[in-house]
Amino acid sequence: MPVKTLVAALRDLPWPLRCASLLGWLGLIALERQLAAPGYCGVWVPSRPGGGWEALLGALWLNPPTLLLPSWLLMLLAMMSPLLADPLRLLWLRSLARKRAQILALFLGGYALVWLAAGLPLHLLGLALLTFSPAPWLAFAAACAAAWLWQTSSLRRHCLQACHRQARLPAFGWPAATAALRYGFAAGGWCVASCGIWMLPPLLAGPGHLPLMAAIGLWLLLERRRPDIPPPAQALAAPLRPAGRH
Repeated sequence: MPVKTLVAALRDLPWPLRCASLLGWLGLIALERQLAAPGYCGVWVPSRPGGGWEALLGALWLNPPTLLLPSWLLMLLAMMSPLLADPLRLLWLRSLARKRAQILALFLGGYALVWLAAGLPLHLLGLALLTFSPAPWLAFAAACAAAWLWQTSSLRRHCLQACHRQARLPAFGWPAATAALRYGFAAGGWCVASCGIWMLPPLLAGPGHLPLMAAIGLWLLLERRRPDIPPPAQALAAPLRPAGRH
């Protein structure tokens, strides 16, 4: 049962990752309360959607990437921490005790850098959808449709499976450090490729972006725990296949 699997996944999370995720959610809630006008990712919505390039430039001026950096970092902490249990456990077991903190820090640094780099194009895409759409709900619907189409693709399935690849991790010297950093880059890259598009709908969900982020985070955790779950389109089509054909 998916619910039992999800409960087991949450229960089995190491306590540091639970605390990190909780701190991220508390930070997002605190940041939400400090904002005067909830809207684009809790920041701002163009007063006249569909305004074209001038509206987009105005949106970029009012919402520079640096303004969203704190919320993006908190989002990473809240949503991505539970997804890192397996790679961090692997690094913990395959690293020397005296070098363990350094190895973990290098991995997390590489992982976070990839997600930070992905935040800028997602930010620009979200603002573009919002400013060129006739209505905010159309921008949100377009983002959900794009995420769903990617969710059902075989290429996305390949990216999800790549998230479970275990890297070769030397135990000594610079090879251990560089391998941990490369592992962080690779894990972050495959994670962005598989689920980065799901960060777009919350950017356009207005005041409801936090509950939507929580729902997406739980679904992503369930997927990581059960990578054998077929894409929704394949699951719906399975009963329609003739017997004996796969």
